[in-house]
Amino acid sequence: MKFGENLQKLRKEKGLSQEQLAEQLGVTRQSVSKWESGASYPEMDKIVTLCKMFHCDLDVLINKDVMEERQRKDASGTIKNIFQSAIDYVKRTIYLFEHKSFKDIVKMLAQVIIIICVILCFSIPFTLLKDIVVSLFYTGDNWFSMFFSKFWEFIFNASYAILAIATFLYIFKVKFLDVEEIVEIVEEEQEENSTKEESPKMTSEKQKVKVVKVKNSDFSLLDLLSRAITVCLKCILFLFLIPIVIGTIFDVIGLVILIACIFKGLFLIGPILFLLGIAVFAIVVIEVIFDFIFNLKFSKRRIIITILSSIIVSSIGIGLSVWYFLNLNVINDVPKKFHSASEEEVYSMSDNFYIDYYDHSNTEFVVDDSLTDQVRVRIDYYPIANDVKLVEDNHEVYLDFGDVENINMKDITNSIIRDLKNDKIHTYNQLGRVSMTITTSQDNIDKIQDNYDKQYFSDEDYEYEE
Repeated sequence: MKFGENLQKLRKEKGLSQEQLAEQLGVTRQSVSKWESGASYPEMDKIVTLCKMFHCDLDVLINKDVMEERQRKDASGTIKNIFQSAIDYVKRTIYLFEHKSFKDIVKMLAQVIIIICVILCFSIPFTLLKDIVVSLFYTGDNWFSMFFSKFWEFIFNASYAILAIATFLYIFKVKFLDVEEIVEIVEEEQEENSTKEESPKMTSEKQKVKVVKVKNSDFSLLDLLSRAITVCLKCILFLFLIPIVIGTIFDVIGLVILIACIFKGLFLIGPILFLLGIAVFAIVVIEVIFDFIFNLKFSKRRIIITILSSIIVSSIGIGLSVWYFLNLNVINDVPKKFHSASEEEVYSMSDNFYIDYYDHSNTEFVVDDSLTDQVRVRIDYYPIANDVKLVEDNHEVYLDFGDVENINMKDITNSIIRDLKNDKIHTYNQLGRVSMTITTSQDNIDKIQDNYDKQYFSDEDYEYEE
């Protein structure tokens, strides 16, 4: 069946109908149809003619997939060409040093050092761009920022190293290798051989001689710098594509989420238009950068019209979004459906007793002079977002936070959607709040605060000495 499939693919690739192919082979259209369906096979002379017509081997046409073999051959040829180009580059470099005098080599090495210095200077904008990208996604001293900063540092350093090496090899080729041509001339070398029995005769042997021809070149240092700047600028733009592509992906994800909210009855036309305009604008920017880097030919008129359209759509989206959110009723509380939990413990008061405040803004001291030897500590939290308990350890009371195993994001999402439908929004960030209430006498409160301050400043002094 391979033959019939291959014949049909090759015929369609050539743009031939069954009638046209049959006419060229001198057979009927029904014969070609039977060949392609596998009902019959052509004679050997027709198969040979088909191989010549479609430029393929007999074994491939009959037994293998011709398209897969062609792709495999193209890939193999590409790898072979790359490998051969690398070998030729090394050979030409060796030949270049072989024929030059010591003075020319010193002069060439001086120019190479200048090229390397120019390329190293372009590490400055790469470093600045890396710092800018890291700062845009910096969210504090947490695992995400640490991972992201290390990841981008590796990406930028590796990219700069690869691009710097590629730039140097390209400039070295244009500046030194392309201005000289290695030509192999075959000469005949004659030798005179004579023997006692035979008369003298002339014999000839062929010998290859390498000749270096210097081409006329107006390649100046200014051209070198301009090409280096162009290449480095393209490299910077290529790296600049990475955050744009990542941002576009997040933008599309947000757009998909807003579109999914439509099926929940929430139609946020403003944010949808804004994200849609941003996505189109980012795609056009990516297209323009590719046009500059790879010298592609895109329609400038289409690009300009698309950019203007995306700006207009985004502006409308911003206006509608601002109008919508300004009319939202913000409720500074958690929705009533999320119930809070409390935990209360009573501890004995001592001279060294102190409490590690989890959050000063959420800590309240209540004076009860009847509690002279005791301290009552109560915490209020939302179990949907926190798993916390009070722990006492060597005159210290602190909060021990555990991992919440099952966060019901569906309830939170449905509650937010319900709020937006009713033109209101609760402060859902308070779900993560943990409030602490400390009840004891005033003297005990002062002592607890004093012990906490001593512990806090002693830790700071220790870290400073370290």
